[in-house]
Amino acid sequence: MNQGCDIEGTQLATAFLKQNGIEFADEILPQKKLFTANGIKHGELIADVCNRLKESVKDALRKREFPLIIGGDHSLAMGSIAANMRPDRAILWIDAHGDVNTPQTSVTKRAHGMPLASLMGYGDQRFLDIIDQPYLRPEQILLFGIRSLDDPEVIFLDQHGIRYITMTEITEKGEQVCIEEVLNHCKRFAHTHISFDLDSIDPAYCPGVSTPVSRGLHPSTPLNLIDQLFKTVSISSMDIVEFNPILDNGDSMTILKETMKIVNRKVGEVTYALNIEE
Repeated sequence: MNQGCDIEGTQLATAFLKQNGIEFADEILPQKKLFTANGIKHGELIADVCNRLKESVKDALRKREFPLIIGGDHSLAMGSIAANMRPDRAILWIDAHGDVNTPQTSVTKRAHGMPLASLMGYGDQRFLDIIDQPYLRPEQILLFGIRSLDDPEVIFLDQHGIRYITMTEITEKGEQVCIEEVLNHCKRFAHTHISFDLDSIDPAYCPGVSTPVSRGLHPSTPLNLIDQLFKTVSISSMDIVEFNPILDNGDSMTILKETMKIVNRKVGEVTYALNIEE
């Protein structure tokens, strides 16, 4: 799906990955007619994709399988996270952006800038209808690698007391200090969902994304963070999003594959006992 960012390329991610030997248990493609209502571009289509993704992730969890969701733009996280709205689950958002815009604050009206706000109960009703209550609480959420926030997003994050670790902090405090803060945050919860946006990485190392932002993470930082998380806490599901093969020179694909290696190596070592209601 690319309709959440409305930029050409991310809709080709899964087909490209399949051509490169990556297999998918389920592939969810847009079906609804494109249109704009309530100011959100392609809202009906995005809601439909997220709803079907939600059911697919629920099915995987019922089977005690590990849901690794690869897309596609970041609006799909509304579906992947909505599948398991546990109050005892941390949400780690590795991203250049905050993604806490609402239909009222968004300048672009693109849904990929709104998933976190929607999961907290602030957003287009079509998106809220996907998400089972209770919505995410601010204390569940931690953002990492942030360096591009709209003014309304800063207000939203500060008003709700949501912790976000910026690139400036990572540079000044050091990578491991900030990683330790993430680990300590996630240890407070029974499970953690990782939502990894490849644009968290500096475009010099990861050009294959739709909305690159300079002065980002070195690839080793999120890979190290994800590896330490799997070693330290219970990871119940994960997204890898915003891969755009049209803009990639091969480096983003390499990072994506390295991430998958970490996941595949660690998933088999942990037994999950997630009680997903019908």
